[in-house]
Amino acid sequence: MSQKHTIRRWAIFLLLATLIPALAACSRSDQLLLAEYNRDGEAEIFLAELGADEAEWQSLAQDVQRNFIFEGELAMFVPDSDRILIWYQDGNDVRIEQMQIGDEAPTELLEADADDRLFARFDTDPFAVYVTESQDFVSYRCYVSLAGAKAARLTRSEFCFMNQNGVVELGIDQDDGTTVTLISLDGEEETVILAEVDEVGARVRYNEALTQFAYVVANRTDAQLFLIEPGAEEGEPVGDEFAVIDSFGFLGDGETVYVIGKPDEADDELGLFINATGEALMEADDMRFISHSESGDYAVFMAQSGNDEIAFSYSLDDNVVTELLEGPTISWEGAATADFFLLKMEDDDESALYSVREDGSEVVELLATDAYDILSLYLNVAAKQLLVQLRDADNNDAIYVTSLDAEDGYFLLEEWHLLTILNASAEQFIFWGREDAADDVALFSIPWAEDAAEVTLDDTADFGYYNLYFARDGRSLYYTAIDNGFGDFEVRTVPVDGSERPDDLYRDTVLLDVSWDVEPNFQTVR
Repeated sequence: MSQKHTIRRWAIFLLLATLIPALAACSRSDQLLLAEYNRDGEAEIFLAELGADEAEWQSLAQDVQRNFIFEGELAMFVPDSDRILIWYQDGNDVRIEQMQIGDEAPTELLEADADDRLFARFDTDPFAVYVTESQDFVSYRCYVSLAGAKAARLTRSEFCFMNQNGVVELGIDQDDGTTVTLISLDGEEETVILAEVDEVGARVRYNEALTQFAYVVANRTDAQLFLIEPGAEEGEPVGDEFAVIDSFGFLGDGETVYVIGKPDEADDELGLFINATGEALMEADDMRFISHSESGDYAVFMAQSGNDEIAFSYSLDDNVVTELLEGPTISWEGAATADFFLLKMEDDDESALYSVREDGSEVVELLATDAYDILSLYLNVAAKQLLVQLRDADNNDAIYVTSLDAEDGYFLLEEWHLLTILNASAEQFIFWGREDAADDVALFSIPWAEDAAEVTLDDTADFGYYNLYFARDGRSLYYTAIDNGFGDFEVRTVPVDGSERPDDLYRDTVLLDVSWDVEPNFQTVR
């Protein structure tokens, strides 16, 4: 063999030796996060390969109690990564930990007093955990953990906000005025935005990128909007002076600022002004910003005049407002998709649900009822359908299914004495409950179809079911059954079509998360 071929083969071998561990680190086998509870309500958290013997499970924490800092219970697989996030209460302490799959043990991100209030969230790319801690809701401490490192406290102040672009610290002193500081996530850079500015208070806003800050200087006779960029020596006045600025903030492009206020003290109504100048685009007794579209091209506002409320959108490109809905009581129900958001209107005993295209060009009445209260909204992503959970005057539940862009809804389930939604796929809806008060509770599946019949999957858990996931192939389910009271747990699996009886997997154990369920089909509309 020639030296040239030998060198080439060694180069390929070295390349594969480098790539294979990297690919393995980025991929997951079918794994479970489990919690095994004892009689004292304390749990041991495990990482387990699906189908592995219990002796092969990796213990991640012992004798811990539940805590709901993040969405879920005790632990989760971080989406699109090889990390696990763990949170629990241990005696008088609360701990947040993380672990990369393959590590011997988790590492601590933060330890706090169990009596403190913690609010936390995380980003996945890059991995960062943000924690806000407060004892009294008067002052706050902001912590950031980057790439799995121990969380650093970056500020303690009257208010702090964090995202992937930095930390905003707001300090208010009655004598010295308002100070705003922008801190980098690694804590190495601090930029003073405002330094002890009088007559500002907490009236400071900023865009998502933290590249623009807006604030209002107000006294008894007038109010002026200012904009300032990090690094600038002072803010620049924007638009006209107002007699009253009721509220203000950035729109979706991160540059445009809206103002709701009165240019003159004699004005009877509040007006909506863009960049604090020009004529009011809308006037009403009261007005408030609600949200902006995912594209950032439109903003939704709510106005009230007399006994009626009006929902309207503002187009940044066209600089016009479009009325969406008018009625006695209108509420924002959230963004269902990037194209549609949802509004609910109530008039006496009737409730109606509407989907609205982001530009206001289409308003569809999805449901109108005087027999039910609208409780919750869910989106089945795979089937592109909206689920509406309803309840009547007798506390019976119903499930209504509809498209977002057409009046084609139907009742999937009606007059159930107890009904709890668990999960969904493009073909099946999974729930548990009882149709009549005398029935035993059971786990059910039902196809997405009008007049479809539910299939009983499991009727041997007296206290219900939770934490249910579809298998990777969608043909079976993994879930937790609560048998003879809270604390009597078991992890089971069953075919989604009910063709076989449930299989008992792990006694005294709760299923916390599965590694393959990265993007659930079923999402709560917020």
